[in-house]
Amino acid sequence: MIDKDKSLNPTGTYELNIKQDLDDQEIYENFGRIQIEKLPQNKIVMTFMVNKGAPSYNSGSFIDTLDYSNNRAIYKTDLDLSCEITFDFSNKGVKVFEKTDDYNYGCGFGHGVFVNDFFEKISSEIPELRDPLTNEKIKK
Repeated sequence: MIDKDKSLNPTGTYELNIKQDLDDQEIYENFGRIQIEKLPQNKIVMTFMVNKGAPSYNSGSFIDTLDYSNNRAIYKTDLDLSCEITFDFSNKGVKVFEKTDDYNYGCGFGHGVFVNDFFEKISSEIPELRDPLTNEKIKK
């Protein structure tokens, strides 16, 4: 367990289900990526993407600047006022927990896309932040 009094630098890249089983070149499990850069004044900029895999490949994503305190960030959106996604950081990665009134379309994500998973930290380097949908570089 991480000491909540010791702030971790969350900067880096995190992935969900790094080792995916491929069957006929389809991915049949949730996968995703988070990129984070720590900013001054207890803020982080985050790109987030999760995809539920074959056969629908429905996905959810966002780019936002979030408050970061006690190794935690919380995302909320006007697309779904009941949406709250909590990101709890540790040395090994980030535990993501979504709450919403409707898990079929919660948080403005595609049908049936929700996330309660652990994303493993694969890099502590400052990532080149890119839009999860278009892969275009994000201008700061």
